Amino acid sequence: MTFEPLPLTVLVRTRSRVATPLTRLLDALGVATEPAAGNLTVCVCDEGDEPAPEAGACVVLAATDDAFDRARRTVGARNPTLDHPGQGLMPPEGHIATVAAEVATSAALLQALAVVAGDRPGPARIDVEHLALHIIMPVVSALSVGVMRSPVRPPSRITYPLGIVPCADGEVGAYQAVPTEWPRFCAMIGRDDLVEAHPTVGSRRENGAAIWEAAAPWFRARPVDEVVRIAQDAGLPYAALLPLAALPGSPYLHRRGAITTGPAGELAPGAPYRVEHATVDTAPHSRRDALREALAAALPRPVAGPLSGLVVVEVTQHWAGPLAARFLADYGALVIKCEPAGGDFWRVTGNLRGEGISWTFEPINLGKGSMTMDLRDPADRALLEALLGACDIRIENLSQGARDRAGLAFPDVAARSPNVIAVSLPGYETEGPLAALRGMGWSFEVASGYASALGGGTAANSGYPYGDPIGAITAFLAVLRELARRRLGGGEGAALLDIGQVAALSYTLVETLRTGERGPALTTLDDALAEGRTEPSWPLERVVTGSGRPMDHPGPLVPLAGQPLRNRAPAFDEHGEAVREAVANALEGSGS
Repeated sequence: MTFEPLPLTVLVRTRSRVATPLTRLLDALGVATEPAAGNLTVCVCDEGDEPAPEAGACVVLAATDDAFDRARRTVGARNPTLDHPGQGLMPPEGHIATVAAEVATSAALLQALAVVAGDRPGPARIDVEHLALHIIMPVVSALSVGVMRSPVRPPSRITYPLGIVPCADGEVGAYQAVPTEWPRFCAMIGRDDLVEAHPTVGSRRENGAAIWEAAAPWFRARPVDEVVRIAQDAGLPYAALLPLAALPGSPYLHRRGAITTGPAGELAPGAPYRVEHATVDTAPHSRRDALREALAAALPRPVAGPLSGLVVVEVTQHWAGPLAARFLADYGALVIKCEPAGGDFWRVTGNLRGEGISWTFEPINLGKGSMTMDLRDPADRALLEALLGACDIRIENLSQGARDRAGLAFPDVAARSPNVIAVSLPGYETEGPLAALRGMGWSFEVASGYASALGGGTAANSGYPYGDPIGAITAFLAVLRELARRRLGGGEGAALLDIGQVAALSYTLVETLRTGERGPALTTLDDALAEGRTEPSWPLERVVTGSGRPMDHPGPLVPLAGQPLRNRAPAFDEHGEAVREAVANALEGSGS
């Protein structure tokens, strides 16, 4: 797709390997890279360099060879004590450079928004190692509370929840990461007896080899397409393995605009997401201002920042959607997290027994409000509709059917908030032939070509998984670009930001294909520990959880001068009663 030009110039003065993907991304997003009369100007320069004198703000990029080496050591590449590649594999260098380009663009947009608001922002600093920490954020927090003392063990070998497995004519990414998916998997392979034989996640992991032995005949008797079709029909997030070399010919990626072909037929990156603008013939909610004031009174006070004044309604679980909303909270947005009646299941995944906190949930959800909703309840459905009428930004990462049933589809949300920025994080796309496909982080790696880029020639999952944080970073970039369009005079109206997570991940590999990169020599987290280097060089931010336990996390994605410390993550349904009462009072007497 084509983005209309913004009255913004970002001068690319970095000499690092980030320069090429940064220039290409800015061009794809309609941001000028040469001086233009009337444009607001931001400069991206290398650490130690002076920004261009005409720049109103600057972004300092620490992306030297040494910084890339630190990033690899920070994440770790492969644990040699295990017999399969893919145990915490570091991604290709072109991928790191492309993600750094996305974050540098986000930093430039944040600086532009600050200038438009009348601020004179100090430099924003982007460090490649800091970026690597964000990609493994929950692991950082797990290490800090002492629940993980060695590299993460991803399901790259054939064990529960299976990983990348052989079929009759190829390989499939097969995962049962959510507890409700386990009985579906057993029914699919005709082994209902396994449900009771291995009732807990711990039991399934301990007996992964036996589970694969039971499942192997079913997989090996069927071709890839049939396995994926049956699994998707059963509600399982399976995906066919896409070889890295097949990216240039992918109809899905071309249709999405994630990859393009240059004038000489060369492969080039397009844009990592799609945007759809719409003018809605409806009026804002009659009690919009009252609702916003009520929410501000009922929720924790947000930090000051360039996104102050924005209200975000988040209906998400797990990693990508919540992290995208947390990034917005980091820069001043007021975020209300709407969880299902049982809570976001990541509250339980990394739960610290007896403390009521989770090392997976905590770092992803700092600075938000939290309430629970049962959207089958008419009262809760009406409450959500009122919140949507009050918000500036809606974020969801639901399946297509769940999104539609909840009234969160773009037309429904725009009808309640005609200037809304609606952020969707589907696996593939919100509308189109692949919209109904289910997915999760590891299956996104398989479907995007990412798993094929890892493992030294053997397809493997990264171990973290990268699909989730890359989706969140892309969503953050998309929101900032849309806000810049509006605040630099581009008008209003509703906007759908469609962050197809598979396309976003594939996009980051185009630079690797373009350069013919073979990948760095593998280094390991174990090696870094053996050298006596137990912590990353980038300072971590320490927060105190609701139970009083100290926990580390990487801090804001884009550090800004004078950035305040983050708030803690919300307790389960911490603000539910206050929000319900505040919304009811705001609506009282309005006839709503």
